[in-house]
Amino acid sequence: MKDADPYAAPTFEEFWPHYVRLHSKPRTQALHAVATVTAGALALGGLALRRPLLIALAPVADYAIAQTSHRLFERNRTSPWKNSAWHARAELRMLRLVLSGRMQAEVRRVGPS
Repeated sequence: MKDADPYAAPTFEEFWPHYVRLHSKPRTQALHAVATVTAGALALGGLALRRPLLIALAPVADYAIAQTSHRLFERNRTSPWKNSAWHARAELRMLRLVLSGRMQAEVRRVGPS
C-alpha cells in the first residue's frame, strides 16, 4: 500500500493505517476532534433551527480546522474528497479513540509508513 494511492485501498481497514499515519501527533488529533464536534454541532443546530446555512457550513468548518492542524503540526496534507465516505468514517473512529484516550496507542500499533 505504501507506493499505491491509499485512497484506492479495497477496504476501509486497509485505508485506516494510512489515515492514522497522517494524524500521528496529539495536537492534530485534538484539533480534528474539535473539527468533528464543531461540524456535528453546526449540522445538528442547522437542522434544529431550520437554518440550511449552518448545515452547509459544517463541512467547511471541519475542513478548515482539520487542514490547519495538518499544516501546523503534521506538515502534511490529506485528500478527503478522494474518498469522503472513508474519510468521514475515519474521522469518527479517531474521535472515539481520542475521547477514550486510545489514539496514541493506535498510532504506535500502526507504526511508521
